[in-house]
Amino acid sequence: IRVERPLVYDAIRWSYAILWFTTPYLLTSMAMSLAYVFLVKQRPRPCGGPLPPYPVPAEREDLYVVLGEVHHPKKPVPVSRPHWLAIPERGLFTGIAVFGAIGSGKTTSCMYPFAEQVLAFRHRDPERRIGGLVLEVKGDFCHRVREILCRYGREADYLEMSLESEYRYNPLHNDLDAYALAYGIASLLNNLYGRGKEPFWQQAYTNLVKFIILLHKVLRGYVTLFDVYECAINPDLLEERIGEAAVRYGTAEFVLVEVDSYMAHDGDLGAFGFELDRRRNRMQARLTAEIEEHLKISGIPYELESWQGAPDVGPGDPEADRRAQFAAVRRWFHDDWRRIEPKLRTSIVEGISVFLSLFDDNPAVKRIFCPPKECYDPVLNHDARYGKPLPPFSELVERGVVCALNFPVGANPGLAKAIGTFMKLDFERAVLGRIPKIEARPDRHFRQVLFLCDEYHAFATVGESDPTGDEKFFALSRQARCIPIVATQSVSSLRSALPGESWRTLLQTFRTKIFLSLSDDFSARVASDLCGKEEQLKEHYSISENGIDAA
Repeated sequence: IRVERPLVYDAIRWSYAILWFTTPYLLTSMAMSLAYVFLVKQRPRPCGGPLPPYPVPAEREDLYVVLGEVHHPKKPVPVSRPHWLAIPERGLFTGIAVFGAIGSGKTTSCMYPFAEQVLAFRHRDPERRIGGLVLEVKGDFCHRVREILCRYGREADYLEMSLESEYRYNPLHNDLDAYALAYGIASLLNNLYGRGKEPFWQQAYTNLVKFIILLHKVLRGYVTLFDVYECAINPDLLEERIGEAAVRYGTAEFVLVEVDSYMAHDGDLGAFGFELDRRRNRMQARLTAEIEEHLKISGIPYELESWQGAPDVGPGDPEADRRAQFAAVRRWFHDDWRRIEPKLRTSIVEGISVFLSLFDDNPAVKRIFCPPKECYDPVLNHDARYGKPLPPFSELVERGVVCALNFPVGANPGLAKAIGTFMKLDFERAVLGRIPKIEARPDRHFRQVLFLCDEYHAFATVGESDPTGDEKFFALSRQARCIPIVATQSVSSLRSALPGESWRTLLQTFRTKIFLSLSDDFSARVASDLCGKEEQLKEHYSISENGIDAA
């Protein structure tokens, strides 16, 4: 090779000489790498510094809630000096909303710790410890709240409403007028079954329920949802109770017929007891359903007239007010309700009976939520034979009582949401009623109030153009010292449970939003938009081809 191919010979010779140096280097590098991987122990990565001692909730002088730890603001790495992330008292009044997919730990890692920190604050001071309302749908959250209260010696402050509870709760037994109660029921119907395009139906529901409630308040001073349902589906019972009120308040109703018309139908009308009214020169008889129906079928013209037996004492007299209210009920019944076509009346009744029948077909529900009037009489119910009436929320709030609704939604979803919504509306009304009291007594300490709701999408209600709704309550609750803490699965859960774009109005009332792991793209996009964007420089390359003076 040296003689025939000298260049090849030189290449082989120099390659052999180079391998004497490179081969030991490569073998040594490989051996050291294997020794480093398998023999030398890797040192642990340097971790961040320790956190400050966790402030014990029972020993805090000021009210605040610790949410978690604060490390690097932009990177998920530990830092040398971490600290606790806490929301002060004034920040709690602006609301906390927790969003997390199923299994993300929103109840365990957020709701339980937050509830414990709030309920443990000043637990030894009966004038400053915090009460409120707890709503949930699973049936286990209430037990954990009770355990928290027992842990801090507040077991006497726990009050639970359930089908096995000793307490009785009538959603219609409060200081609201008949229209406000009826409007609340009609609004609840819209939230449960959806709002129609025609506003007539909600107006018709409200009008019917309003006058039935007003009739019972005038006649008995007490009304339940079962009473409303019974009178709505039974027109004879409704007319009978109007007759009872007419007898009680000395009111008589007569039908007047012209003498000529009476003489022309003497054979038909003689059996109804018509008598001549010489002052008016007309035939009159006491109004009954049979007479009115016969006159309508026969086409005989007639007029209705009422006679007031007892004169009004004067303005402001309770008896005179009730008599005037009954006169309004009577006018509605004869001049409005009876003039509606029977087919349309049936549609109106069916629209509300589908909801009100929930308080009739279940005896336990009827017993708990439609108690008799004697339940609220301290003399007749001194031994609690009718159950213990639930105190007003205005009283429970000022006593620091934690009222929990333990009604699993799996048992009856519609009824669970209805009862929860009724209790929530009563609670919200009681909390907003504190605002003028707080302003009038700046020298007095008013305790904070907690509103805790797990799976909030099951109880969320919005008013839109209505005067009620959670978005209106949360916008005003800060001044009433209310701490709203709610948890739901995602923004999409609220979006699907509320009509239209009203979820946006509700979402913006929570100043603090905690997003855990999310499973839907819409909620993740909302969270990303709320977190904002950071401008970063990016290298961009482009290749372009321009033809200049091309032949």
